[in-house]
Amino acid sequence: MRKSRKTIGVDAEYVELLKQIAVSRGMSIASYLKRLIEESVKLEEMGYFAPRALSERRIELILSKLGFTIIPWDITSEPASDEIALERGLVIGKTLRELELNPVEVIELIGLSNQLIVMQGDNIIILPQYDPLRRKLSLLLKGIAKGAGLSIMEGGETTVIMQSRRTSVL
Repeated sequence: MRKSRKTIGVDAEYVELLKQIAVSRGMSIASYLKRLIEESVKLEEMGYFAPRALSERRIELILSKLGFTIIPWDITSEPASDEIALERGLVIGKTLRELELNPVEVIELIGLSNQLIVMQGDNIIILPQYDPLRRKLSLLLKGIAKGAGLSIMEGGETTVIMQSRRTSVL
């Protein structure tokens, strides 16, 4: 069955910019806009104003360049153990899956903003950490991966999260 379509007006300058952006992402403008609209609708269904959420994300990216990061508060306290960080990650990973959110995106966000991971193809490599807080964050990432049911391989001081095509984009 063919889907019905509607025409919307978009300024020509934005159409050209959107085409360039879509091509740079390896997508057609139609698939790019479909994804953008789907994500906007999901935000609105959660009660967020989608343009505000995009603005907040832009601010978050700017702040990350200034050294700000996302860290669960409870693992920053001194008595928090490595086991607590791993357990917290397991809970977060399971919750992300239950909410049908992509755990890989969360791992990348936390890992890249804290310089804890490197990307190698479809794999995420959690690097060894010797600072206590950074070690806890690494364990948090490992727990998120385990809790979300992602394939991981541990060897020595590093952990590799192996993404399947299925988990890379939900």
